[in-house]
Amino acid sequence: MAHKGMAWACHWTSGGSLLAYQGHGIPEFRNDAHFFRSFINKNANALDLIEDGLVVPKGKMSDCSGNTIVYTDGSTGEYDVIILCTGFCKEFPFLPQQIRSKKFCERFKFMFDADDLSLVFVGFVRPVVGSILTIAESQSRLAARVFSGRVQLPSADQRQRIIAEDTDFYRDYFKETSRRIDTLVEGLGYVDELANITGNYPDFWSLFKQSPKNWLTAVLSPYHGCLYLLNDPERREMALATLRRHKAGTNSPIQLVWISLFRLLWFDALLDVLGIIKYKIQMSKAWKAVKDCRVIACLNNMWLYPKKCLFDRSTRFDRSKPPVLSLSNN
Repeated sequence: MAHKGMAWACHWTSGGSLLAYQGHGIPEFRNDAHFFRSFINKNANALDLIEDGLVVPKGKMSDCSGNTIVYTDGSTGEYDVIILCTGFCKEFPFLPQQIRSKKFCERFKFMFDADDLSLVFVGFVRPVVGSILTIAESQSRLAARVFSGRVQLPSADQRQRIIAEDTDFYRDYFKETSRRIDTLVEGLGYVDELANITGNYPDFWSLFKQSPKNWLTAVLSPYHGCLYLLNDPERREMALATLRRHKAGTNSPIQLVWISLFRLLWFDALLDVLGIIKYKIQMSKAWKAVKDCRVIACLNNMWLYPKKCLFDRSTRFDRSKPPVLSLSNN
């Protein structure tokens, strides 16, 4: 779903609406980050809880005094319990201070210490979308090939230049989301970078010359880490078998025609514009006055009905109960 042209599918399946901008369509949670350039909430039940009135969405906090929270829109709330989701800090007390003080973005590809290539950090890079395990596998492959002498890293000066370029790129790429974590990457692009260094990036042209059928399997299958095994003759058949299993039921001719049509029509760009219009309507005084009326509620339920029929929403909630939680995207 991360590929351009497929944002509409994420909007529909997560928010139940093609106009669910940023995957949720909730004005209190909206920010200026582009699609897939901010943290993704992988638990869609949060939207069900909001829809059923058990969670009240709130915007950023401006002040907190005791059990009272003041939000940037001027509203306040009294809460029995306030939970701060601050994450965790990475500590390496067994390493020298000069190494501990370095940020991960100051290491080559977030892995190799710039001054000591025998020191490698694997598994600490975090994609906003994707699997940490897939990235850790690619990092481990690079580390093993460097240690075994099969791959030579660039010179010290080149590494410093690449580190600076990567830092500038990701600082701009994630400028509208949290900068608290200095190991954020765009997962697919980062793994491709490592694969280019190790020589594992799929050679699709050679695969096509050997077998157009296998090439078609590799190109049309959903993304999977075994793509980076296709260059290995001993593992190629195993990788292709895995891709065939994951491809089953995902590439019917109708699906391919629809995806191609949506891309040609710039459908995602159209939805972005409509999402901005929807947000402005939601924030207007007129909308706040009519959004709870029965006619609007009925139209909204009709709009959400396809999602409720087609996608998993097995958990139901009692709307008669009062809200139990306010959720802020601070």
